[in-house]
Amino acid sequence: MTTTSPVATRASTGLTPRGLAVLLAVYVPVNFTFGSVNVLADAIGRDLHAGAAGQQLVLASFTIAFAASLVIGGRLGDRYGRRRILIIGALGVAGFSIATAFAPGIGVTIVLRVLLGIAAGLLTPQVLSTIQATAAGALRVRGLTLFAAMSGVSTVLGQIVGGVLASALPEHIGWRAVQILTGLVAAAALLGLRAIPESRSSAPLVLDRTGAALLGAGLMLAVLPLTVGRATGWPTWTIAALVTGAGALAAFWIHQRRAEARGILPVVPPSVLRIVVVRRGLVMTLLFFTTYGAFLYELSALAQGRFGTGPLGAAGLVLGFGVSFIATSIALPRILARLGAHTMVLAGVTQAVLMLAVTALEVAGAADLVTLQLVLIPIGVAQAMMFGPVLQTVLSRAPEWAAGVASGLFTTVQQLGLSIGVALLGGVFWSIAGTDPAGMDRGVGVAFAIHAACALAFAALARSVSAR
Repeated sequence: MTTTSPVATRASTGLTPRGLAVLLAVYVPVNFTFGSVNVLADAIGRDLHAGAAGQQLVLASFTIAFAASLVIGGRLGDRYGRRRILIIGALGVAGFSIATAFAPGIGVTIVLRVLLGIAAGLLTPQVLSTIQATAAGALRVRGLTLFAAMSGVSTVLGQIVGGVLASALPEHIGWRAVQILTGLVAAAALLGLRAIPESRSSAPLVLDRTGAALLGAGLMLAVLPLTVGRATGWPTWTIAALVTGAGALAAFWIHQRRAEARGILPVVPPSVLRIVVVRRGLVMTLLFFTTYGAFLYELSALAQGRFGTGPLGAAGLVLGFGVSFIATSIALPRILARLGAHTMVLAGVTQAVLMLAVTALEVAGAADLVTLQLVLIPIGVAQAMMFGPVLQTVLSRAPEWAAGVASGLFTTVQQLGLSIGVALLGGVFWSIAGTDPAGMDRGVGVAFAIHAACALAFAALARSVSAR
């Protein structure tokens, strides 16, 4: 019988700065592919003769599979060795990304994107849990901060690079070139993996196949209809899938509680979620990424649909945002040293004010590309100050023996937020926007007002977390 008592993680050696650099490099393609496909969905649809539902599936197939495999990916790394599972995941990301570039049709593209999401789900928890388990002191704090920065930076870079290549090359070649580039980045990072120490949990972990199956099925059944429901007119199967998914997730939670009560360590130990700071930190993560994913998606749609700029214009619109996000992420240790526990609260309130400013501009019809750029730059600062500290909050309060579980939980919630944001808030945007440019202004205005409300909820939770 497997006990749930905390057990230290075994590591062959400690993580070095070079090893940290390799870990972050191998993680880049994961969010790069999400950001790039955001601006490439229309080009993919036209090249492969896919309608709106097909394009949404191209976007969602990766994130749904990714979210569904993250927690079990963390468990596999805890049990069989994080470096070993990281290599398998990186090989999959490289291979499936390049294979997608040669997909002959939309069906093959979606299947390959699912496989790519599973490979990314194996890779990602190993990055966080290796930092948590093998880095010490300042290097651990720096590693967690840089991981948070890389999550946002690689997403924005994907959007920028995707837009540039799609504009520089013929449309049917541009999006394929981006997939090859993504795979080559993953393959290049593999060359340095010897610098990463092997580590695993000393707890005799079981895989909990029943729990993993219920979690994966529940997430896919719940998120898929949210993604394609609006584009397909909400047919009966989407409602049935939502209900079934909710039932599977409820059964999953009952199974987890019963397993832990019997002394078995389940996929998601309820004892970890009973830690108040961890639980609230995960809710903050969901709020942040629900709006973050929708934010980038809506800006891309606005640039191409409202201003007629094409993929390059969509990339240019987020350029200032990306630069400010990167610069703030690099400076975050110094910012935290000065502002401390108030950092996330201040950032959340600032983001809410800026989002409402964009709402006012859009409703008044006064938002042009230059004005939007000027507002997006401080939004990049605020978002970097929101995300980095919440990652440290979740992982620093989780037990060391559950490093892989906590990493998987964090990244699962992150990907769920990205999927739900594009599906729900993107749906709100399009239902208001329609095809009229003035409607797009109203759609962005309403969506950004919702973003502001989520930022205020984030700030309130951040205040309660800092008080504990």
